Amino acid sequence: MPGTEFAGIWGGATLGSWRGRGIYRALTAARARSALALGKRLLHSDSTAMSRPILERSGLVRVSTTTPYEWRR
Repeated sequence: MPGTEFAGIWGGATLGSWRGRGIYRALTAARARSALALGKRLLHSDSTAMSRPILERSGLVRVSTTTPYEWRR
């Protein structure tokens, strides 16, 4: 986020056959290092229930939740 201390880590997935090997954790760690190199101190992520435990083990703290809705005419 330009002009703030925040960086967002969005997207990222691991194919089922590759899960459990640390790939998603390595991806998010690389993104966090990149954010630090840009002078960002805070990360945010809108994660799924599958990603949340991995991010929390990496030190992120859940401070809020979102509720997705699908709008239909």
